[in-house]
Amino acid sequence: MIVSNTHISQVETKKIFDSYKTEYTNELNYSIVVNHFGDFSQDLIHSLAAGVETAMISHGDQTHIIKRMFSILIEGLQNARIHGGRDNNGDKTACLIVCKSDKNYKILLGNIVDKEDRSALKMYLGNINNHDENELKSLYLKVLKEGYFLKKGSSGLGVISMRLKSSNDLKYRLYNLTSGKTFFIVEVQLDR
Repeated sequence: MIVSNTHISQVETKKIFDSYKTEYTNELNYSIVVNHFGDFSQDLIHSLAAGVETAMISHGDQTHIIKRMFSILIEGLQNARIHGGRDNNGDKTACLIVCKSDKNYKILLGNIVDKEDRSALKMYLGNINNHDENELKSLYLKVLKEGYFLKKGSSGLGVISMRLKSSNDLKYRLYNLTSGKTFFIVEVQLDR
């Protein structure tokens, strides 16, 4: 199969997405609650969040865990929708995988990041993970008051909020794409 240069990024990112689905289901024995690869419209974000909420209720999860999940999903998906980069063809490709085990949920969110934003993103996420809960709350209030910008239009509050709601470090990985762009995957663990 011959793939044009304009669609290589989408093929590469889909391959990364599929490898995560395989790893979590086949190797780590998680079951997929919901997954999506492509663009995220506002309506789709609400539909996905409602679907996850319904699934969690049917699995018997506690209300406070469902509320935390909803908050993490909305923050992460809005971030991908609003701030996610575009591939060389102008497409905004992002992904979501929500999977569960008996002990926790894993929320994997991915989107394209421009090369120039890669270092700032790595530094910011490392900084977020080096704070305890009280320090994160203080940082959240400081960013809310003074502002901190990862890139144009993004204060980074969503990332802090996801970290606070999960009570776990954010794991992340950056994949270099042949287009020069980067595909960013963040994994958020929410204990059940």
